[in-house]
Amino acid sequence: MTIGLIDDGDAWDAFVDESISGRLFHKWEFMKITEKHTGFQFLPYGIFKGNSLIAIMPLFQRQTHGINILLSPPPLQSVVPYLGFVMGRHYDIAKQSKKESMLKQVGDDLEGEFAALAPNYLSIIQVPGFIDIRRFLREGYQARLHFTYLIDLDSPLDDIWNSFSSNLRTKLRKVEKNGYHFEKSTDLSVFYSTVAERFGDPEMNIPMISRTYFEELYRAYPDELGLYYLYDNDGAVTGVQATQEYKALTLWMGAPKMTAMPGNEFLQWLLLQQAKKEGYRQMENVGANNENLNLFKSKFNPSLNLFLEVSREDLIGRVARWAYSTIASKGPVKRKVLSYIE
Repeated sequence: MTIGLIDDGDAWDAFVDESISGRLFHKWEFMKITEKHTGFQFLPYGIFKGNSLIAIMPLFQRQTHGINILLSPPPLQSVVPYLGFVMGRHYDIAKQSKKESMLKQVGDDLEGEFAALAPNYLSIIQVPGFIDIRRFLREGYQARLHFTYLIDLDSPLDDIWNSFSSNLRTKLRKVEKNGYHFEKSTDLSVFYSTVAERFGDPEMNIPMISRTYFEELYRAYPDELGLYYLYDNDGAVTGVQATQEYKALTLWMGAPKMTAMPGNEFLQWLLLQQAKKEGYRQMENVGANNENLNLFKSKFNPSLNLFLEVSREDLIGRVARWAYSTIASKGPVKRKVLSYIE
């Protein structure tokens, strides 16, 4: 087995496309744009068996104030909820014994590279559904559970509708009678202002990447990234939703409630119908880890799916995280510290 940095973006993307666990977040240009705007160096590792690429691992590194941080995904303000390594299509179709053999080989190579990079703090968050982190647990990593919501679109639309809470169905009927409609847009102004408002909430108060970050992402992926606005009869925006439309329809980022009417709920219902019509088998609604959003999102009766984080830190990394959680957890200090250690 051999591990090394890859400089071929086309080969990287082809590998992501062919794999089951590859996401739009893993795509080469997505990673390069994220590198530019977060200040973390993108390290695109590939693991080879002979000449065959069998796994990729996107890592983001930053060394500052004597602290060496290694993350996958990069910091929270990049709004990438998960990333981690991706196994190739041969792994996806292999028997369990072969899968475990391949994971051992990949794990051995990664551990060797981690030792060479010597991070004070290392965190890897795998995509939903990839749960085999046993190798990391044996190596003494800490594990943390995260959650996301999924709606199965294979069921008939009437069955999906009837599974919603009765309160939600009543609200959706009310909005539908008022003639609200949605449109796909390329205008980021309203979207960015609402997202910036959410990131500036006192409970979050985290550094917000510039509007240019989103503009570059949408230019790079005009077919895979969507932006939808819900309008009332007067043309006022009553709901905003950014989506990722790659392998599954993902409700990526939304706006806080904008009016007394349930605009966000109706927009999500319209997007669910569109996703089913276009042949998507699942709709993911990220944000299941946010207690403030759980009651809202659960009204659509999604299933709760797991994704896993593994992390390891030495004394310096532990002190940095302690400083973040106790001293720098509020206000402008948090805005300076978070980009280094979160």
